[in-house]
Amino acid sequence: HQDYITFLCSIPDVDPSEVSNITGSRCGSGPKGQRPYDLNIPSITVSQLKGIQTVKRTVTNVADEAETYTIMTRMSPEIALDVSPPALTVLPGSSREITVTLTTRSVTGTYSFGEITMKGDRRHLVRIPVVAMGFK
Repeated sequence: HQDYITFLCSIPDVDPSEVSNITGSRCGSGPKGQRPYDLNIPSITVSQLKGIQTVKRTVTNVADEAETYTIMTRMSPEIALDVSPPALTVLPGSSREITVTLTTRSVTGTYSFGEITMKGDRRHLVRIPVVAMGFK
């Protein structure tokens, strides 16, 4: 919930009192200017990728047992997609952060598509769609 409030409060020309009136939550005192792709949702879209961009995502284990995930990527050749760490263990009720790096290889004027796949040792599969368009 707080991710969405922070996102709404970071939009230029949005009145913090309106966010509070609509959501019942107050805007924090943090810096404005959060980028749309910083919102921690289970997909990543970077519509104007210039050079290299880093995006973070937080994953949470809602199961009763720990799970270790191996992370794999697949992306159109115009964009390089890397994730760190390449594997992680998430304890029950805990969260871990992954860092996603997108790099423009070529500018085509069209969107490139891919995905991050997290394959768990308990047979869970998490898929994060990735969309980006490289710009000069």
